Amino acid sequence: MTIKKQHILVIIQDLKSLNVAIKHAFKLAGIFKCEVAFTFFQNHEEQQLDENTIELIKNANPSDISYQIVRTDTPKRGLNNLIQQLEAIFILTQFPVHRIDRSYKLNPIFKWLFDAKIPTILLSRNTKLECNYKNIIIPVNYRKECKEKMIWASYFGRFNQAVLHLIAASEQSEDLSRKIKATLLFTKKMFEQFKFDYKIIKSQSNSFSLEKEAYELSSRLDSDLMVLMLNHQEGWFSTHFGPQKLKKYLCQKESPILFINPLKDYFLPCS
Repeated sequence: MTIKKQHILVIIQDLKSLNVAIKHAFKLAGIFKCEVAFTFFQNHEEQQLDENTIELIKNANPSDISYQIVRTDTPKRGLNNLIQQLEAIFILTQFPVHRIDRSYKLNPIFKWLFDAKIPTILLSRNTKLECNYKNIIIPVNYRKECKEKMIWASYFGRFNQAVLHLIAASEQSEDLSRKIKATLLFTKKMFEQFKFDYKIIKSQSNSFSLEKEAYELSSRLDSDLMVLMLNHQEGWFSTHFGPQKLKKYLCQKESPILFINPLKDYFLPCS
């Protein structure tokens, strides 16, 4: 019986903006012992990689990890069907600069990403090429959905022995403080099952301004990944144009973003 391989799923927005995504895709495939699949956003008539892209893949793939080109039939259900077929672990996509340098620029790919049942690693031309995914920043606020961030971040500790930095918000409200402590207790119990290093950093910021401090720490700690989660209801603007905080971060910082939706029915990778 053959064992089906899991995949890193790369969504191509523009063949001219793909060099960072290729490098990171094969790095992640090496970490998680999986393969790489490329699909074009908004199906191009000719879904083929050009010679330059093939050369980039060759240079980024010294271990000769298998990869393939796949087709997504329809934007929403089709993407999740493809995720299931490929047993994809993460989506990965690189934004062309013109998609993130202006607030009022349509970003239709976010409709896909908001509906996807696995998280997405977001990249831009500013993202560092060499990234070991060893140093992870996770803001911890009072929202119960924050536990989902811990579950996904734990895969980098388990399979890559990454150090996870938990940036915990400070709240004056006892109720909100208890929620943060409950998340940290849940996280501690989970992380200690797998024997990887993590650090809890007590922030001076509350939950609403925590991410700004986490952004600053990401530079000081030379982080390899920032784990961010959106609210349940981001609204029409974010769905069509993209969340402003994500675009701002991609334009200003070198770390990739692990973008997580607060869903109840994620497809979790096999252990």
